[in-house]
Amino acid sequence: MRLTKTLGAVAGALLLVGLSTGVAVAQDEETMTFTASGSGEEEIPAGSGQAGATVAGTFTLSADDTLTYTVSIEGNDEPVTAGHIHQGAAGVNGDVVVMLDAAAITAGSEATAEVPAEVADALRADPSGFYLNTHSASFAPPTGVARAQLSADGATAPSSVPTGTGGQAADGVDTTALAGLGVAAAVAAGAVVLVRRRRAS
Repeated sequence: MRLTKTLGAVAGALLLVGLSTGVAVAQDEETMTFTASGSGEEEIPAGSGQAGATVAGTFTLSADDTLTYTVSIEGNDEPVTAGHIHQGAAGVNGDVVVMLDAAAITAGSEATAEVPAEVADALRADPSGFYLNTHSASFAPPTGVARAQLSADGATAPSSVPTGTGGQAADGVDTTALAGLGVAAAVAAGAVVLVRRRRAS
């Protein structure tokens, strides 16, 4: 009886590990990191940005569509009055989709913003279709002080299907999570067989 309880506890613990691993992997795949680096020369139309101004940013979009970011700007003659993420490809002006904190940009400090679900999905699918733009009194929208197109920083969109390494399958089921569950199930089954054999002997 004692052996049965011990093996049952071990099997249960392994099953919980498999489940928690699956949840953690799924959450990680929903988190993406983006970077942006640009200048006044990238503003559209050409020549409308501030000459010599540069902007850089890092962005982490979490599973709950919260955007954590740090944006810094240099070479600007006026205080930053606004910062946004716009939806638009390189060389094209687009609509504002995320408002950023002008004070945080001025200080180069970390801040957060809530991203609408449909925008978050589009960001994960194609970050290069969005850009960072900063503004001041003399460089109000649609132009800006300095602009930078977003790019994925070593991240993979959740809809991708890696081959040969495990990851997210085409139907949205994470194969790494399934592998963890399979190991836990196999150990549990082995424990049951061992108990039965000991009873038979």
